[in-house]
Amino acid sequence: MSILTRGAATLIKAATLVLPLLTRAAGTDSYAIPSAPGNYVRKVNVLGDARTFRIHVPKNYDGSTALPIILAFHGTSASASVLERETSFNEVADSAGFFVVYPEGFHRGWNIGDCCRYSFVKHKDETAFTLTMLSVLSRGLRIDTTRVYATGYSDGGTLSMLLGCKVPSRITAVASVSGTLFDPLPKCTLSRPLPVMIIHGTGDHNIPYEGKKGGPGYVRGNHHEYSAPDVASFWRQRNSCSTGPLLEKHGNVERVTYDCAAGRAKILFYTIYNGHHGWPGGGRGWIFSPKPPSDMAATDTIASFFLRYRIGDSPLTK
Repeated sequence: MSILTRGAATLIKAATLVLPLLTRAAGTDSYAIPSAPGNYVRKVNVLGDARTFRIHVPKNYDGSTALPIILAFHGTSASASVLERETSFNEVADSAGFFVVYPEGFHRGWNIGDCCRYSFVKHKDETAFTLTMLSVLSRGLRIDTTRVYATGYSDGGTLSMLLGCKVPSRITAVASVSGTLFDPLPKCTLSRPLPVMIIHGTGDHNIPYEGKKGGPGYVRGNHHEYSAPDVASFWRQRNSCSTGPLLEKHGNVERVTYDCAAGRAKILFYTIYNGHHGWPGGGRGWIFSPKPPSDMAATDTIASFFLRYRIGDSPLTK
């Protein structure tokens, strides 16, 4: 047998040995509800479409206790697996005890209004997708439905805020990283106080901190993008924030805190001076992506903020 033939045979044998392991790890039923710790890729049927998501079940989960769940939405042109790598939410979930779901956008994008092309044109219902995932997963996993959190990066951050507006009875708190809101602003009459965190860098050229006017030929259409301070103001008004602001600065990071609804919710607005478009403290989504800002650890900060709150109660911790 030639060296080339032996090499090919070795590769085939190796692939034969590894393939069953990969198949068992992925599971044979893409619609099955996971019940044991691990990472899974699953699907749900939503209005005639098979929509995909990734889920991390934390390592010590045994079904004896209901756990919180964080929904993490990727940016346009990225994917669920990219955000999973960027954020390292799985490691925090293992230590703090919560589920993480990374939904997959339709053609790598979200329907967040008349701005983002294909998913909007195809009328994809992201609220239905979110609620269907939660409903299906709750049949097999013990999810604390009073502690369901939504976060996202870039357009995924926008989606997390829209979900807070649309289903505040189901979403406990939201956090947007490098996201914005568009003109016209969403209708947002909250049925309960909604804790919100906003993280944005002043050096962001993709979704500018100071906002951006629309116009002919602009990729997002004719719609105005609101500045990060305007987005914070939007949430202050919706939450009847009467106390604050409390301003703190550490290095390049400024945090403005607003106390809202008699202490039942807070608005936290982080400005990273000179910070560009990236998940602060996270990894690169792609090998050639710019290195994210290292001024703060967004994943730890968001998880800590979320886990203070549950629907129906005062904050678990101040």
